[in-house]
Amino acid sequence: MTTQLALANIAEMIQLQSWFVSAEQQQSWGGDNFDYPCSERRFLELLCRPGTQSYSLSDAHSGELLGFGQVCDRFERHHLARLVIRPQHRGKGLARVLIFELIIQALGQQRRDISLYVHRHNKIAVQCYSRLGFTASPPPELENSRLYFMTLTATEAISRANQYLAQI
Repeated sequence: MTTQLALANIAEMIQLQSWFVSAEQQQSWGGDNFDYPCSERRFLELLCRPGTQSYSLSDAHSGELLGFGQVCDRFERHHLARLVIRPQHRGKGLARVLIFELIIQALGQQRRDISLYVHRHNKIAVQCYSRLGFTASPPPELENSRLYFMTLTATEAISRANQYLAQI
């Protein structure tokens, strides 16, 4: 499957809301402040934070939305947030594609380390991020026992992104 990463539009962001069927799912992805259920307007307000760029991963041929992620400057790093793959497309390696495409976008702006938070109970995501080179690190703010803070150095991110690009 050929994919493309682009800045997300409002329709794509609204589409995300249907990917979550419980408060636990939505809050695990978006954070504790995400009301469930909530109106489209409220969902967009919570999703569109100042200084955050939202990206969609789509099938290059059909245009189907496959994934979503955000990049912001946080903790003097490029911080990846709200990473999600459409439920019916999970397990196909698209998380790897999404993450490396986001890293390439971020490093194209400035060479900085990469970080993300992940819920400890989300074993599949923790395993995915670990395979991509992220390591659990001490959090830069008050620790939340439900989350891992994971980082990838800029040097390692560049090396792994170059390996990814060589394979596509």
